Amino acid sequence: MEMLQQQLIGPAEPAPISWWPPAPGWWIVAISLLLLLLLLPWLQAQARRRRQRRVQRGMHALADIPAGLPDNQWLAEINIRLKQLLKQRGDEAATRLHGQAWLDYLCTRQPAARQALQPLAADLYRPHTHLSEAERRALLKALRHWMRHDHV
Repeated sequence: MEMLQQQLIGPAEPAPISWWPPAPGWWIVAISLLLLLLLLPWLQAQARRRRQRRVQRGMHALADIPAGLPDNQWLAEINIRLKQLLKQRGDEAATRLHGQAWLDYLCTRQPAARQALQPLAADLYRPHTHLSEAERRALLKALRHWMRHDHV
């Protein structure tokens, strides 16, 4: 019996597994990554264009306000336009703010602009509001910065 056992040929070792061609799952992963790399710049450009259009709409909304309006009406128009833009963006909660809460919302990311934006909180509700031309320019500059960098 031992002799028969010695005469048996052992099993042959299998050939080493080749890395090429990869399994179908790896092909899917590779193609998905390639598509992602190709689509990512296009998606970023689309997002940038959308954001630029939104900022331009906001800038045009402020530019359409007549400069000759009395200060309270001018401030009211700015508030209305800002809240319309925020509503279009889907920020419903911000459209219901007024006074100090509205100013706090506008200054959340720009505390330095608080002084320039102050008329939108307090002076809007005063019957005899007077803003100098420099204050109007500072307010519009702060709002443009706010639109461009933070929100609208």
